[in-house]
Amino acid sequence: MVETPMRLNNELIISGIIFIAACLLLYVASGFAPSRMSDQVGPALWPKAILLMIMVLSAVQLVQQTVSAIRKTADSTALADSTDKTGSRMLLLTIILSLLYGFSVSYVGFLLSIFVFQILFLLILDIKNLKALILYPVCLTSVIYAIFIKVLYIPLPRGSGIFLTISRIFY
Repeated sequence: MVETPMRLNNELIISGIIFIAACLLLYVASGFAPSRMSDQVGPALWPKAILLMIMVLSAVQLVQQTVSAIRKTADSTALADSTDKTGSRMLLLTIILSLLYGFSVSYVGFLLSIFVFQILFLLILDIKNLKALILYPVCLTSVIYAIFIKVLYIPLPRGSGIFLTISRIFY
């Protein structure tokens, strides 16, 4: 794929925004109370660790994109190929799906919402293998459940109504 100067500038802007947002969120997360029990990690550590990783990765990406933008002398009139349009469509669908997941997780509960989210995300990525569409979400949901509930003692949203009843089977 040909990287146009406009595409490089957009990637630079997005990397910078992600880095700044992660810095601001890390500042907010620094005010979270630590765990009251000394033998448990507690919920204050997880957001800080994730945000720190996002900051490091976005900073690396920002540096790489800056170096790439400096080195590129490609013609600014190059037309975007069809993969750019497909990538834009996939990005838009992913953002919409993530927003829907964020709004529904408190009502539907973690277990069901993350399972459906992963299946829909795999469909957005155009994965057609039925075995992968089922096995991947089941395994990843199980791993996340085990880590958060059993190891870190971090409660996950259980949902409300019938979804709460279903979640009680697993919690």
